Amino acid sequence: MTLPRRSLLTICICCGTFFCPAQNPAKRFHWDWRKVEKDNWESIAQSKTLSAKERAGLIEAVASQLRSSMSDLGIESEEQLREAAAKTRIKAVDLGDNGVREFLAQGSGVGPTPPRLCSPTGNCDVWVFRQNADRYTVILHRIATQNFTIQPTISNGFHDLVLGQHGSATEQGLTLYRFDGSKYRRISCYDANWSFLGKDGEYHTRKYPRITPVICGIR
Repeated sequence: MTLPRRSLLTICICCGTFFCPAQNPAKRFHWDWRKVEKDNWESIAQSKTLSAKERAGLIEAVASQLRSSMSDLGIESEEQLREAAAKTRIKAVDLGDNGVREFLAQGSGVGPTPPRLCSPTGNCDVWVFRQNADRYTVILHRIATQNFTIQPTISNGFHDLVLGQHGSATEQGLTLYRFDGSKYRRISCYDANWSFLGKDGEYHTRKYPRITPVICGIR
């Protein structure tokens, strides 16, 4: 069968360095800022929903993430390390829709002032922990993050995630992650902007953010 010239051109483009329209993440990306995970966060130490076993496991999981950076964080002993890990904010979620809890985790200010795991604008180290027998494994770790959004789309059995980074009062950086079967992988990045310059020469705030695809940097 001989393909039309237009079809051949489409195939060549899709096999090159360009994205096909159906494969471009920007074409189908949708983020609902109203569904950012804001409620029911609590520190590991103060959680009323964790069992003693879960609490101990999560403290050890966070401590293992921080241990190599103890000196940078101003932590001088194992005891201080575990105290710092216990202050980590967590939220239980079911990313696999299978009744098994995963945990979103966000670092808090540990060590001397100012906080070392968070910037003044509220961007912090974050993790997603998955329970594996009696241990918790990291399936996502990212620095400089303010919030999580659980997407309705699913990849390899787990919901996609959008991590937001605070930029300004009207702008936020977004990074889309998808589960590859073992970990979350960065897929694409975007800017969400609520501000625009009006014909009057003044800046105004949009009701809905304008989402623009951008090249992923170190964020």
